[in-house]
Amino acid sequence: MEPFEVLDFIGKYTKSGRAVTDLSRFSELMRRLGDPQRRLRFVHVAGTNGKGSVVRMIAETFRRAGYLTGEYVSPYIYRYNDRIKINGGEIPDRMLCDVAEKVIPIIKDTGEAGYSQFEITTAFAFTYFAMMKCDVVVLETGLGGLLDCTNIIEDPLCSVITSISFDHTAVLGTDITSIAHHKAGIIKRGCPCVMQAGNPPEAVREVTHKAHIENAELIIPDETKIKNIVSTISGNDFTYKGKKWHTAMAGRHQVYNAVTAVETLMLLSQQYDITPADIYDGIASADVPSRCQIIRGKNPVIILDGAHNPDGITALAALLDGIRAEPRVLVCGMLESKDWKECARIISHCVDKVYCVDGFSSGAVFAPKLAECFGNAEVSSLREAYYKAAVYAGDNGLVVISGSLYLASALQRYGNYGG
Repeated sequence: MEPFEVLDFIGKYTKSGRAVTDLSRFSELMRRLGDPQRRLRFVHVAGTNGKGSVVRMIAETFRRAGYLTGEYVSPYIYRYNDRIKINGGEIPDRMLCDVAEKVIPIIKDTGEAGYSQFEITTAFAFTYFAMMKCDVVVLETGLGGLLDCTNIIEDPLCSVITSISFDHTAVLGTDITSIAHHKAGIIKRGCPCVMQAGNPPEAVREVTHKAHIENAELIIPDETKIKNIVSTISGNDFTYKGKKWHTAMAGRHQVYNAVTAVETLMLLSQQYDITPADIYDGIASADVPSRCQIIRGKNPVIILDGAHNPDGITALAALLDGIRAEPRVLVCGMLESKDWKECARIISHCVDKVYCVDGFSSGAVFAPKLAECFGNAEVSSLREAYYKAAVYAGDNGLVVISGSLYLASALQRYGNYGG
């Protein structure tokens, strides 16, 4: 089997698959594969925003501590393989094919046409991590938690719930309590949970209730112990509980992601040989593509960010407000499935010029329609918008490309971004 054949097979299935009311479909698939997930230990991460950053911080710390560490995230940025990693390295093409040759015949044998692409990819990931005998896997949910196929794992080392806000409301519900109910679904009986500080009260109540039902210890970082934050385009420096910390990823929101990872890792250091130095270095060096990523450092500065919902866009706007650069230019593309009008409203106040694009995804908002949300927007192709924005910004300006991880992925494929 060749890589293109694997991707062609996955492409025959839809992203969401047939609707589920329980995990029986995926559980049966994994049973036929010998339940490889039962041979692994997991840190399970759910949330609306911040999942990828927290996963990266935790995984990088385990790697630095000497553990063979699996890492599962979504969606991919560069190519399909980068969703499934061990010690930071994506699954090689040959190994992806080997894994697919084990999984695909089982899928075909079930006669089940309703699988989602995410279920198939998760089956690949569990099989690969078990084959490689990973010491620990840091596992990101795809959507929600309660009915997410990753939730078939039975006894995670720790469940982690990051920032909870509005996203995927058609599936998870239109209020914070309903959304939090789905996220809290990853909490398992007797297994500890860390919840990010600063979440809405109704989300905290729902997660606290679930933790009580499951007799699970719930740890919420003490927000009052986060002090001395210095946030720049190059990252954050701050203290937490009197200790100094640094994140390479920019944006004040990364401080909260880092503290969530710190509490998780301090908890897990009771079971694993993880030192304070490992934790500091892991968090300080963790980096995720398209999360406030500087792809050009000057003349002008260009930032790529995959923010795609109001909370993520708000965090990006806060970062931009702290950067002294004129003019500030936005290249924007968003998905119809997101709250794109609200996102446009939030970001519009902190940019001077906007180029709207589409074509990066079949679900992209029609660029002229998106442009109506901005008073000074032009419509262009992504490639043209990138270069027009750079010219408009000049040597002293700032360009930010944002609105969707699919947009970020499309731009990444262009190579060196002309800078």
